[in-house]
Amino acid sequence: MSDSSVPVFELGDPLSTLGTNTVTGVFVPGNKIALSAYRHVKHNSRDEPTETAGEAPVLIYMTQETTLFDEPVLRSILAEANATFVTLQQLGLEASRAKYVNISRAYRSIVRASLEKLHLAKMSPEVQTDEKRLQRFTDAIIVFYAAECLWHLFEILYVQNNQMVVRQLLEWARFHSPQTEDRATDLVLMEEEASEADDYWSILKSLILLGQVDFVRAMLSQNRKAGQPAFRAAELILKSMPVYQEGYALQKFNSQWEHWHVDTQRKITANVFATEPELEQLLKLVAGDNKEWDAGIMESQDWYEYLPGYLLFTKPTCKPYELRIAASNWLNRWTLLRPDKQLTNMSRMVTQLMEHDIKLFIFEAQKLNDTHWFSTHLIDLIYHSGQLKSYFDQHNIDLPALRHSMIYEYGSYLMGSHNLWQLGIDYLDCCKQEGKATIELLLPRIPIRSERLATKLISLARQRGLVSVEEEICKVLAKRSYDNQRYSNALEWAIRSKDVRLVTAIADHILKHCSETGKLLCGDTLTYIGGRMFASPRLVFLTKYHEFHQFYHNRDFLVASELLVNLLESKITPNYFWPSLIMDALPLLESRDPKIFAKETITILHQIETALVPIIEQNKEKHGHDHTAALLKDYRAENIADIMNFMRLACARNLARALIFENTVK
Repeated sequence: MSDSSVPVFELGDPLSTLGTNTVTGVFVPGNKIALSAYRHVKHNSRDEPTETAGEAPVLIYMTQETTLFDEPVLRSILAEANATFVTLQQLGLEASRAKYVNISRAYRSIVRASLEKLHLAKMSPEVQTDEKRLQRFTDAIIVFYAAECLWHLFEILYVQNNQMVVRQLLEWARFHSPQTEDRATDLVLMEEEASEADDYWSILKSLILLGQVDFVRAMLSQNRKAGQPAFRAAELILKSMPVYQEGYALQKFNSQWEHWHVDTQRKITANVFATEPELEQLLKLVAGDNKEWDAGIMESQDWYEYLPGYLLFTKPTCKPYELRIAASNWLNRWTLLRPDKQLTNMSRMVTQLMEHDIKLFIFEAQKLNDTHWFSTHLIDLIYHSGQLKSYFDQHNIDLPALRHSMIYEYGSYLMGSHNLWQLGIDYLDCCKQEGKATIELLLPRIPIRSERLATKLISLARQRGLVSVEEEICKVLAKRSYDNQRYSNALEWAIRSKDVRLVTAIADHILKHCSETGKLLCGDTLTYIGGRMFASPRLVFLTKYHEFHQFYHNRDFLVASELLVNLLESKITPNYFWPSLIMDALPLLESRDPKIFAKETITILHQIETALVPIIEQNKEKHGHDHTAALLKDYRAENIADIMNFMRLACARNLARALIFENTVK
């Protein structure tokens, strides 16, 4: 894995290359930068248009970093890792070591499953024919292979906390060098014919270098010469090789192993295997012969590839603190034999783990092109398990602060992605007040594609007590519904937003539509609005006006009349709606049986003269006489003067009838 270079971009805007123009950039939400052409203006610059003003288009380019997770096949790793992350937070800091090991293995299994998906997707025709996507898949495989390999090694050395590490290192090397084992499996299936294969002895040598003794025994037992003394002696040596088991007395094991090792060297020196040079070479590797191991180093791809196998045959009881010395010596040996070979990033990070340089390892882990997925989850596991607390204390590193910073950055990145924002919330929830503030800032910026998503966003905001976020989302939905002429929906969302101006604006639109067409919108919503009408005085008027219409259509004229008079006296009637409200009173005033009594009739006349007439005069002063009719009108009458005449005459007639009716003795 090579070091990544800094990406280079170029603007295609012709203005960026004219005169003294340069490029300016502004950070915008969502890990983006807005780039555009810009001419620097000083205090002595002349304030005049440029020579290209009004001719060339001005373009703004939105640049955003590309990540591996742009591919849908990789997004599953984020979701599954998020679930494991949440589980780890629930464990707390008092869980057993076994549970932390299970969490670590869960993370590794997620990466392994993703690698399998990547390999399958990479072989698909649509990826093979697209060079850019093919390169992205190749890069992703390299990155996540390194992540799994490094995590596995970290788990062995620092999570499992084994007293002896050679056995686990052999499994680690076996998994990350599968080619040799795959070929060995093919040869085992060939039985006796395998010994005739050209690569038979080279595969056996590689297996010994990797410490895979069982495979070597299986292949030697199928050799056509397996019955000869040299092969029987080799089988006895490999079979009798002591293998350390947990709980076994260390001193007793060392004694047995030393006896076996001396016996093996004695047989080699006695030329027991001289008749079979290839077999003798294998046993020299088993005996730890430096010359043979140097030859094996020359064939290795990475410095650490054969280190576990070498430890198996030279120091099988190697402890974690002894590994750093053994690894350092082996790396120096490899460097001397392979001076032309450069260490990759992954090789350096393996070195840092084995030499217990965790500080530098975490620093290098953040350079992986995985948007800090690996480093964030690993530092969180370190924090919870507490295995390296003394290390961080010795190096004066504030582990909780480091974890907080990395989780915050990773959660902010996820929140900035329109596909991954929901995962980011779980990470920011771990960052206390800073995380809550970030959620409050970023949650309203998530594109709302449906009301179902909006409801989900509101629920998340409400769970965290983010009232302002809930209201902001409701505003967006109210305005969107209004633009789509879904006025009932717009009114509902506006009321939930608690924005008085927005509620008033929608209520105004409904009232104006009613005055122009005679149709009252949002009838169902207004019927069941209840106490929510107090969100705005204009909404109170609209609701009560709707009640008046309901009583009127139900022929409950006395209640309707009382409600209408109350609206006239309420002081909340909008100026533009006075003509319509007055016209609604006209049929009630012209009724043969008085529906409005004398006192209420006088009230109506009083409101006409004290409220409506001043409005008419103000409109005349402001817009002139010709515009008065257009500004103050009802769909039933175009001229406000006609409305006034009709109302005065109707009030006079109704007053006469009401007085006679009220003063008539039965």
